[in-house]
Amino acid sequence: MSWLVYEEIIAHGLTWQETLGITFIAALLGAILTRTLYADTLIRALPPAVRTGLVFGLALSMLVTSALYARILLPSPWALTMGGTLSDPLTYFTVTGILLVLLLYVRNMHAALPLGILLIALLTWAEGFWEIPTAPFFTPDIISLPFVLSLPQTDVLSAAGVGCVLLLGVTIENISVLGAEQSTTMPKKPLTRLFAVSAGGAAIGAFPLTIMPLSAVLPGGEERCIVGIPLTAGISVLLLAILLPCAPLMQAFMEFPAAPAIALAVTGLLLLVRALHLMKNIEAFTIREGAVIAAFLLASYNIKTGLTAALLTWTLFTAARGERVPSMTWGLTALFTAFYLLKWIL
Repeated sequence: MSWLVYEEIIAHGLTWQETLGITFIAALLGAILTRTLYADTLIRALPPAVRTGLVFGLALSMLVTSALYARILLPSPWALTMGGTLSDPLTYFTVTGILLVLLLYVRNMHAALPLGILLIALLTWAEGFWEIPTAPFFTPDIISLPFVLSLPQTDVLSAAGVGCVLLLGVTIENISVLGAEQSTTMPKKPLTRLFAVSAGGAAIGAFPLTIMPLSAVLPGGEERCIVGIPLTAGISVLLLAILLPCAPLMQAFMEFPAAPAIALAVTGLLLLVRALHLMKNIEAFTIREGAVIAAFLLASYNIKTGLTAALLTWTLFTAARGERVPSMTWGLTALFTAFYLLKWIL
C-alpha cells in the first residue's frame, strides 16, 4: 500500500508533512470506524467488482510505471506505447532482474526480490552504471521528526478525497490479505490495530510505517493461518532501519533505476495475481462488471479518478437494470463525485 501513498499523495505535489497529516487523519478515522457497527456496512457498500478493480488498477499502475522507468515501453506518436530494445543497458538489466526474481519465486526461494535486486545492483555497479559516493552514510536526524505532520492549507477537497481513497484502499487490500472478502463480517480487531499503528507511525514521522504491514499487528492465532507474512514484515522493518543512514548511497544507487523498476514490476505482478484471485468473488460477469474493471484500468494513473468512475458506473448501471442500490453505495458515489466536481468548480 506504500505505492498507493506515493501515487495518490507524493506524485500530486503534497509535502511529506502533509502526507503524514492526511494519513494520520485517515488512519485515525479507520481505527474508530472499525470499532463501530458501520464498518461492515462500509465494506459491503463497495461491490466485489469495485474491490477487485481497485486492486487491478494498482497492479497495472505499478507494472506500467516500471516499464516506463526501465524504457521497456516507450512513448509513441502513432500508438499508445511501443517496445524498447534490449540494446539499452537499463532495459536489459531490468528485464534480466525481473526474470531472475520470478525464477527465484518459482523455486520458492526466500527473499527472492531483495536477492535479485542486490545481484543486479552489484552487476550494474561493476559495469560502471552507478558509483558509490565518497560519503555513502550520514547520521539521520530522527529527533526533529515526531509531530511535524500538518494538513494542507489549500485544495482541502482534493486532500479529503485522497484521505478517503487511502482509507478504503488500505481496508480493502488488507481484507483481501486476510481472505475476509469471503466472510460476512469484517475482521475488526486486526484492522483496528492496523489503523492504530499507522496513525501512531504518522504521528512520530515514521513514513515507512505509515501504511503498516498487516502481519505486524495480527494476533497470534491468525499468524499461524498466514504462513510467512510475519517474517516478511519483520525483515522489511529491519531492512528499512538498516537503510535509514544510507540515504546518499541509495540516491546514487537510484541514478540507474533498474532496481526500483524491478521492485515495481514484481510487486505489481504479485498484486495482479491477488486481483485474479479476488475475481472469484464476482458471481456473474456482465457489461456492468466489465465497465467497472475498465474504468480502473483506463484511469490507473489516478486511483481516485478510477474509484470515482467505477462507483458512478456501477451505480448507474445497477439503477438502470432496476436493481436496488444500497444506500451506502449511493452515499460513497455522491461523495467521490462531489470531490471530483468541486475541484473544477471552486
